Amino acid sequence: MPDLRAVKAAVAGGAGFSVLPRYLCLDELASGALVLLNDPEDPPINTGYLVQRPGSSDNPHVAVVRDHLLASSRDC
Repeated sequence: MPDLRAVKAAVAGGAGFSVLPRYLCLDELASGALVLLNDPEDPPINTGYLVQRPGSSDNPHVAVVRDHLLASSRDC
């Protein structure tokens, strides 16, 4: 992808999930086009957020990777 805006568009279009800066996807989060999967209580200054299109993916590997990333984030 050429930049994070393209990544955001791909995820909103159903390409899976990504870690994106909140400032980049505020409108999509507000509209429900993207769903925040993890919202740490005390995030670092330059935080990346794991987001995914609402609903479930047909690809079971997407859920495996997402669950692994979520579990890993709890250990940080």
